[in-house]
Amino acid sequence: MSSFIKTSRDLLVFFGTALLCLQASALVAAEDQVERIFEVEPGGTLYIESDPGAIEVNSWDQERVRIRATDADDFDIEMEQRGNDVSVIAERRNGFFNFGRNNIRFQVDVPTRYNLDLNTSGGGIRVGPISGDVYADTSGGSIEIDEVTGGDVEVDTSGGRIRIGNVDGSVIADTSGGSINIGNVTGYVEADTSGGSITIGDVGGDITADTSGGGIDVGRSGGRVELDTSGGTIRAGWAEGPISVDTSGGNIFLAGSAVRVEADTSGGNIEVERSGGAVYADTSGGSITIRQAVGPIRADTAGGRIDAELIAYDGDRDATIELETAGGDIVLRIPANHRASVLADVEVNRSGRGRYSIESDFPLAIEEDSRGNILGRGDINGGGDIIYLETTNSNIRIVSLGN
Repeated sequence: MSSFIKTSRDLLVFFGTALLCLQASALVAAEDQVERIFEVEPGGTLYIESDPGAIEVNSWDQERVRIRATDADDFDIEMEQRGNDVSVIAERRNGFFNFGRNNIRFQVDVPTRYNLDLNTSGGGIRVGPISGDVYADTSGGSIEIDEVTGGDVEVDTSGGRIRIGNVDGSVIADTSGGSINIGNVTGYVEADTSGGSITIGDVGGDITADTSGGGIDVGRSGGRVELDTSGGTIRAGWAEGPISVDTSGGNIFLAGSAVRVEADTSGGNIEVERSGGAVYADTSGGSITIRQAVGPIRADTAGGRIDAELIAYDGDRDATIELETAGGDIVLRIPANHRASVLADVEVNRSGRGRYSIESDFPLAIEEDSRGNILGRGDINGGGDIIYLETTNSNIRIVSLGN
């Protein structure tokens, strides 16, 4: 075969391959506004990778992807279709005279059932109601996602607010600075912000939420709950799994857990409405209220009142109770048939004024020692789990919940 024929065939292969590529991909010329339409079937994925620019995606009842780009004359845009997937890559042209130019903006329509993978180096991202997985990442800007069905949501911004509607799936949301607001979610939720409040609706699975500064408010959970803030109030609905919350400064209000409650604040009140297991509550300054707990109960405050309630005692579980406060009344409510051994102490120091007491609906030996402290000792219903109560310059009251 001659070299000329071989070269000609090589050229035909080259141009044929190039022609096929041009059918699936196109480098858009420099224009201020660009529009492309791709015929697809539901279930594909839209992928956008853009230099600074805002992205908005909405769904419609057509089996087409329509892409509109505005302020695009400073960008090279490549659009490509592979099967039912469509990709868009927008790169800003280099050059001194491009400094300060407008960022590109994308407005996209996709089929109702479609997946999204959206990435921009700077700008807001907004997604209307859609069915599918949604991934959104921006180096700076807010992210808003409306209702999502049949898919998971994962969003990340280096600085901006995150708002997500109801999701039939799981959610991961992360921002380096801004509030996070998430609706009801059937799966699990992970939310993290370096500064801002976090609000989450009812969740079918686990909830993990962390903020370096701001309040946290979550609804009911079908699993485990872990909430942490460096400063702010925490509120949480009922959790089917264990719940653990921590704030460096703020109040804690919990509907409770079917398994276990752990609550810690460096300064604020703690309220727990109910627990199917152990309750551990600690505050460096504030009152503690615990209702309808089945034990064990441990509560400690550096200064504040403690009011705790033990219910449904059956004698086959650990119902140890330890309540300690450096200054504040203690009220303990226990079932009439509770078997326990009581050690109750009221320390009276020189700064204390007035008379303090230990009162009990159960028979206890109550006396005052040589230093003026008040001591209460005794076995209830023959003795059993330890009940240890301690306060300073305050009163202790043990109440029977009835037979």
